[in-house]
Amino acid sequence: MNELPRGLQEFEEDSKWFNENIKHLREKNLSGSFVAIKNKRLLASDKELSVVIKMIESQGENPAYVIIEFIYPEGTVVLL
Repeated sequence: MNELPRGLQEFEEDSKWFNENIKHLREKNLSGSFVAIKNKRLLASDKELSVVIKMIESQGENPAYVIIEFIYPEGTVVLL
């Protein structure tokens, strides 16, 4: 009974995939960039969020249903 709706489950899986693969994404020189991930696949990346959103939309995807994360350089500490 604690199952998440399909869309939320996919969102959670993509978020987990991002965290597990951040080192690999940094190795692809994506530090300092926004990345968009859906279905455990990199859809778009750019240093400008607005560009990433346009790239997502051009693929027929709704940005509200795509994980968009910023890849901080390794060793960066972010205080929330």
